Amino acid sequence: MIFKKNVKRVLLLLLCASMILVAFPMASCSITVSASEAPAEEQGEYVEILRVVDDIKYGAKFTSDKLQTVRVRADAVPADVIKTTAELRDKYAASDILVGDFITPAKLLDKKPVDATDDEDENTNELDYRALGYVVITDYEKLDSEEGYGALINRVIAENPGRTIYIPDGSYVIEQPIVIYADPAKSVSLRFGNQAVLRADPKWADPHVAMIRVGVEEPTDEPLTMDEVDMMGYRSISIIGGCIYGSGVASGISVEGGKDTYIYNVSLKSVSRAIHVLRGNNELGATWVNVDNVNVTGTDKDDSVGVLVEGTYNTFSNMRIYIVKYGIQCTETGERNIFRNLHPLASNAHRERSIGFYDMSDGNNFDVCYSDQFASGYAVHENTRSVMNGGFCYWYSDSNNYHVGYKAMGAFNSIIVSGKVSHGHAVETDAYLYIEKEGGQGIVLYPIDSSQSDKYEDMLKQHCPTPIL
Repeated sequence: MIFKKNVKRVLLLLLCASMILVAFPMASCSITVSASEAPAEEQGEYVEILRVVDDIKYGAKFTSDKLQTVRVRADAVPADVIKTTAELRDKYAASDILVGDFITPAKLLDKKPVDATDDEDENTNELDYRALGYVVITDYEKLDSEEGYGALINRVIAENPGRTIYIPDGSYVIEQPIVIYADPAKSVSLRFGNQAVLRADPKWADPHVAMIRVGVEEPTDEPLTMDEVDMMGYRSISIIGGCIYGSGVASGISVEGGKDTYIYNVSLKSVSRAIHVLRGNNELGATWVNVDNVNVTGTDKDDSVGVLVEGTYNTFSNMRIYIVKYGIQCTETGERNIFRNLHPLASNAHRERSIGFYDMSDGNNFDVCYSDQFASGYAVHENTRSVMNGGFCYWYSDSNNYHVGYKAMGAFNSIIVSGKVSHGHAVETDAYLYIEKEGGQGIVLYPIDSSQSDKYEDMLKQHCPTPIL
């Protein structure tokens, strides 16, 4: 009994001692925390600053709806951080400022930079284009009541060589072609507002004369050598934006010479020849034209062509072409050009005479191009040695009465790679490849058809003596 009591006393003493030892360090820790981590707000370490709550683009003016006052630790921001909206009055962003950013004097500009545009004014703000040094056509007045916009624009071009002429939104009827010279001392570029329309006068004299003639040169007896071309120091010419409306009586844009012409984001409507690239006056016949993101609507007449190419070393990409007899036509001299992602659509007016891609020359490359509803998707001459890669020919009706994917007008000497032929309505003349004359060296690699494959196979055996791999 005595032993048990002594054990209980010992255990009780040990328990009390352990509680004292545990309580002492906890008390010490509590004192340390309260001494070193007192709220910073009580110590005066918080400040109110402005923070961005919506992205502010480079060159945009600061507005109160994109700013918010927040309370933050003083040691987390620079000492010169902007704290009040009064400091931002009449200031512009020196760079893109994103949501959550704070603002310092280094991010401010006193004036709007000339190369900055607001979202709502992009591509249409005339004041911004003047600030960029562009010549705005509406700043000029006609000399008399008889002067049309064609003469006015040509006069402005003559008075402002080397400049970019800006034509703002509106409709401008021209009675004569706009001429841009190849001579770098005279050439200009044209830029149109998104809603600007250049219209041909219904009395236009010749449907094959373009409304805009680019790279016009003085006639010479002999072609220039390439060294002479480089020495002339041609200036690049660009035509960007707007709508060129031919009124059914004019062609759109002709490139007749010069070097490095760029045509981008232009719509050409009711034109006989939308884009006509002539052979350059040099030993290569080159003008080095680059056409991109252009939409075309033809006239549905017998002379209606989307792109007519007589020159060399040009590139055409991302185009949609409607209501024409020939989508793309390369004449005997239109060689060594590149066509990429083009989609011409035929009219029904020409039926079995229409051709999506008509190559009469040599060495052209057609990459992933789509012939839509033309009687012949691709047609090549006997001397043509071009490459058609990943092409697609399709007919969604039988109105043409003639469906041929690839047609050789003579012996076949080109290369077809993975060309696909398909239709929604069959006609008796359906053929993947039709060759008028045997003996060519052409090759077809991996032909693809998605309808009436047996019939296509018979046509291939009958008309293509060269092995198809």
